[in-house]
Amino acid sequence: MNGQYVLLTAAKDEEACIAEVIQSVLSQTVRPLAWFIMDDGSTDRTASIVRGFAAEYTFIRLQSASSRGGRNFGSQYKAIIAAYDLAKSLEFDFVAIQDADQAPAQVNYYQLILEEFQLNPRLGLASGFVYERPNGVWECRQGNSKDSVAASVVFRRSCFDQVGGYTPLYYGGSDWLIQLDAKMAGWKILTRPDLHIRHYRLTSSAGGIWRGKFRAGMMDASFGSHPIFELLKCCRRITSRPFVLGSVVRFSGYLWWRLGGRKPLIAREKVVFLKKEQMAKLRGWIWPFDVKRVKEAKQLYMGKE
Repeated sequence: MNGQYVLLTAAKDEEACIAEVIQSVLSQTVRPLAWFIMDDGSTDRTASIVRGFAAEYTFIRLQSASSRGGRNFGSQYKAIIAAYDLAKSLEFDFVAIQDADQAPAQVNYYQLILEEFQLNPRLGLASGFVYERPNGVWECRQGNSKDSVAASVVFRRSCFDQVGGYTPLYYGGSDWLIQLDAKMAGWKILTRPDLHIRHYRLTSSAGGIWRGKFRAGMMDASFGSHPIFELLKCCRRITSRPFVLGSVVRFSGYLWWRLGGRKPLIAREKVVFLKKEQMAKLRGWIWPFDVKRVKEAKQLYMGKE
C-alpha cells in the first residue's frame, strides 16, 4: 500500500469559492498525487481560475466538458466518473471526492483520514462533519451523522472499485447509495466529528432552498425510506434553517412521491437493507420511551437481577 490518494472534483459555476477551496488543498500536510477538477460547462470564471492554479501546480489537472444542462446531481456524478477514468492509470490506494464548494478546515484533514485507513483494513470510506454558516458563523450542520459520511469523503480504492463507484441519480443520493453498497459488501464507514468540512453553499440551496428541500424529500422516497423513519427524521430537523417549514417541505416531497404511486429507484435488496438500518436507528432514537428498557435500566440501577 503506497498511501497516496487522488482527488476528484466536479465544478460548475463556482467562481465565488473555487479559489479558496483550492487554497485549502494546497495547504494540506498531505497533498493528493493528482487532483482532477472537471469543469462541467461553467458559464462563469471557474475554469479560468482553476487554469491559473494548474499552471503553477502540476498535480492540478483541469478537464473541461460541454454543459450537461443545469446544475443537477446526475450531472455532477457523471463528471466524477469521468475524472476517475482519467485517474485509473496512476498508482494510488485511496480516492477522495471533494465538492467544489467544500473545503477541509484543518490543514491535516487528509493526513488524519488516511491514518484511519492504516489502523483498520476493513475501513472502506471516511470523512468529517460538515459545517455551514447560515448567519456568517461556521456551525455544525444538524444533518451530520456519525454513521454516515457526508463530504470530502475518502475511499479505499479497492472498496470504490468493488462497489462500482458512483451511480448518477437525477434526484440525488449517489453518495447515499454508494454507502449502502459498501456496507452491504462488508466495508466499514467512519465519520470523525472533530474533522470539519466547510460548506460554502447551504445544503439543498442550489436552485432555491424550497425546491432543494422538496427534492430532498423526493430523494428519500426514491430510496424507499420508511415513512415512520422519514417523519421522525423531519421532526428532528425542525430546528434546522429554514425552521419548521424546511422539514414540512421535505416531508411534502416525500409524500408527493409516495402518493403518486412511484416505486423506489434502487434495487429491492438495497431497500430492504436500508429499512433494517433505519428501524435499528429508530430504536436508538426512542429507547428512553421503551417501558421494558426503562424497567431493565431501573433494576440494574437498584442492583436487582
